[in-house]
Amino acid sequence: MEMLTFLVECCPYFYGTHLWDCHWSLLDGNGTSVWADAELTNIGITEAQRANIAWKDQIKADVPLPESYYSSPLRRAASTLEITWKDITLNNHKAPKPIVKEKLRETIGIHTCDRRSSRTEIAEKFPEFVFEKGFLENDPYWTLKWREPNDVRGIRLGEALNDIFAHDNNTYISITAHSGAITSMLQVLGHRPFRLQTGGMIPVVVKVEFVPERGPTLTSVSPSYGAPSCTTNPITNL
Repeated sequence: MEMLTFLVECCPYFYGTHLWDCHWSLLDGNGTSVWADAELTNIGITEAQRANIAWKDQIKADVPLPESYYSSPLRRAASTLEITWKDITLNNHKAPKPIVKEKLRETIGIHTCDRRSSRTEIAEKFPEFVFEKGFLENDPYWTLKWREPNDVRGIRLGEALNDIFAHDNNTYISITAHSGAITSMLQVLGHRPFRLQTGGMIPVVVKVEFVPERGPTLTSVSPSYGAPSCTTNPITNL
């Protein structure tokens, strides 16, 4: 049996959905703020600090600590993990190091906030983290032209979970990712729909069974799609 704890990264949007999707999300920033591989806002930092306090309360109630920590490669997720756990376990040299895992990221494509930084930049910002085997220097997935549909995202997150279950023998595992990524992970695990608030956590008990690998089967998935076109001038309608 595996006990997963999913933690949502904290990333409030600056604009309404339409203007964000059709214009601003394609840019690195607005001249004042930069959201390409966004850093946590002050609100996000506060939400991560609340998660830290919540865990300290749970520890007093003898809730077991994670034995493994996994993070999306995006900075807002890694920062959320760091703030949540640093003074609980990560400052202990005997504690397991958080593992940056490529496929735990948010929906891929078009939105620059979902384009990760280089491996070198991530390593410089989070020196206590380690990378999964094969993690490349530059983002191998993100594209400005196409965005990943939800069912394809589910396949990717299912592959990430399968890899964790196949190679991690620990019982208590923490995953810090994003709302869309966690939605997909809960779906592939057969969990009931559950929408986490930003900075929220959910524990999930998983029974892992290894079965003989089946041959490839034909599947039908949704096609990738591009950014919507703005019907109004985004600058004059802020």
